[in-house]
Amino acid sequence: MKERYEGVDGLKAYAIIGIALMHILTNGEYGIGGFVFEQLIPSFTNLVFLFMMVSGFGMCCGYYQKFKDQKISVGEFYAKRYSKIWPYFALLCALDFVMSPSKSALYEVFANLTLCQGLLPNMNISVIGVSWTLAVIFVFYLLFPFFCFLLENKKRAWLALACAVIYNFVCSTYFFDESHIADRVLVNFSARTNILYCAVYFIAGGLIFLYRKELSELASKYKVIAGIFLLIATVVYFAIGSSTLTMLFFCVAALVYTIGCNRGGGYWSIQSPSSLAVSASRFTCATW
Repeated sequence: MKERYEGVDGLKAYAIIGIALMHILTNGEYGIGGFVFEQLIPSFTNLVFLFMMVSGFGMCCGYYQKFKDQKISVGEFYAKRYSKIWPYFALLCALDFVMSPSKSALYEVFANLTLCQGLLPNMNISVIGVSWTLAVIFVFYLLFPFFCFLLENKKRAWLALACAVIYNFVCSTYFFDESHIADRVLVNFSARTNILYCAVYFIAGGLIFLYRKELSELASKYKVIAGIFLLIATVVYFAIGSSTLTMLFFCVAALVYTIGCNRGGGYWSIQSPSSLAVSASRFTCATW
């Protein structure tokens, strides 16, 4: 049976709500000052990385053992992914095109409908532009069989995480510059739209899955300590600033805390956010 963690459903819901608030504040141009509106809500944009880590963990809960036991084929897996995401996302793309028809929009709608737009070197798509997260996550789905290979044992998983951390660093400091990306492309280029840059979050989620029983027991037994670690991670994020390390610290602390919450209960398992997360995850951030 598919493993289910009610706390993680709630965590996804709060991440979605946070990102929605960030977009509302950005698009509304309210001009309100203070820590909440100038630092807190804008920082919610980085919750997409939390969603990636949760996606890595959640996909492993649903399909990792099935792949290892050969109880699901690659074709069945891809069919399930497309059937859950494509219909709603296709409708959004069609509505966007009808509202702003153009030749460029037509090309971009085609790319979106394949759900392979994340493989473009710099997609910079304006049709449902905020669905870049969906594009990155779907590339993760395409690579999931290889992902399972990387997580076949804990030693290999740690090695994969180390490589992913290095990749994230060299992408930021070496590959994503004017020597490797054309100047006209670099202007609109965003590192977070690249799967190699984001791979560290997916693999970290998978690694937490491998240790889920031990971490769940520890977080459940020492919930106060787990909560303190989450609080410390949050303070460190705002004190030092957003970086891959501070974001990883926060995401890991949040995910470990939530998998330790009792199923069907706990602070993160409130029914309404949990239900929202289940519905929203069907099209994986397409409306952000």
